[in-house]
Amino acid sequence: TSMREHQKYFPVITKDGKLLPGFVAVNNTQVIKPELTREGHERVLRARLEDAYFFFESDKKRRLEDRVDDLGGVIFQAKLGSMKEKTERVVKLTRLLSEMLAPNLADDACRAALLCKADLTTDMVGEFPSLQGVMGSFYAGNDGENDVVATAILEHYMPLRSGAELPSSEQGALVAMADRLDTIAGSFGIGQSATGTADPFGLRRLSLALLHLIEDRSYSLDLPAVFAKALALYGDRVDGSAETVERIVQFVQGRFLNDCVRQGMEQSAVEAVVSVEFIDVIDCLKKIKAFEGIRHDQSFDLLAGSFKRIRNIIKDHQETVVNSTLLLEETEKTLFSTYEKLDQIGVEKLASADYLGFLTEMMALKEPVDRFFDDVMVMTDDESVKNNRLNLLTGINQLILRVGDISKMHID
Repeated sequence: TSMREHQKYFPVITKDGKLLPGFVAVNNTQVIKPELTREGHERVLRARLEDAYFFFESDKKRRLEDRVDDLGGVIFQAKLGSMKEKTERVVKLTRLLSEMLAPNLADDACRAALLCKADLTTDMVGEFPSLQGVMGSFYAGNDGENDVVATAILEHYMPLRSGAELPSSEQGALVAMADRLDTIAGSFGIGQSATGTADPFGLRRLSLALLHLIEDRSYSLDLPAVFAKALALYGDRVDGSAETVERIVQFVQGRFLNDCVRQGMEQSAVEAVVSVEFIDVIDCLKKIKAFEGIRHDQSFDLLAGSFKRIRNIIKDHQETVVNSTLLLEETEKTLFSTYEKLDQIGVEKLASADYLGFLTEMMALKEPVDRFFDDVMVMTDDESVKNNRLNLLTGINQLILRVGDISKMHID
């Protein structure tokens, strides 16, 4: 770091990545005496390295654990308190995530969470901020912390950017998620969300990192519930209302949609899923995959068109109880019978997250729905018959919405 960042020198390494005792310096003026120039560069770099070595040896005299209290003097954000307070919240969130996702890893993950920011108080990180996490990992090992904790301290900053390396350890992933949940929740809680022109907290990057951490480990999480918990840990420092949770989830949903499309997923399939529900990232991905698996079936496209017509007719109608005695036409009786059978099949398919199987079964609705619209006048003068037909269509609508809004898949 002294070489690369401070002096802008190029280190020299072997083919297998080992550092050699040499460097390359570039002068922007003509070199008259190469030997004198070389000695000058070496003298400056040697002084830098000696300073770094001094910081390193001095820092090792105090354990990371003893430095945690010093974080009380480091501001996280003026309205959100100190880094010590953030550390306490991250520990609690790590415990929460561990209990939900990997109970056997909770102790090491929480230990790493406690120590993960302590190196911010060291001389080395004060001089070389880019080494945060790296030095914490070294110092943890020097203190006798186990390798899992030391690695998690290093990895909790991962990924540094979109597409960058993700944590290799699950403990590191848990702390990384907790850290990002805390920052995102706190920022929205004080009204500091990202805008089209400004993103002072890097919330887009943090949200994308959170999504990639979840996806990499296939973690099934209730995002609204987890963000609500993260907000609650701030107490009265922030607006922890349901509206704030909704704003956070909508923001993360936007990052999810864009990222899915960037990865090559069909935008219509992604929109069909997230427009209905965005709670569990992994569950959403399974539904998107199901839509992509059936998307190019012509019959499915026709069903999507019929479904769009259903939605236009029922509008805000919510009632779904159908009175079979008010079913007058044979085609509406057939549609109701098909709906009842598929409703039962749907329960089984959804219970096992067989979303492709669910959508495949729903194809059986295409013919009876088409005949229904050909033969039946929904908006009849008889109010009870009209409402009964609206109830039937609403039930069909809600059945299919359990996976997504397939009307968004229809090509006009």
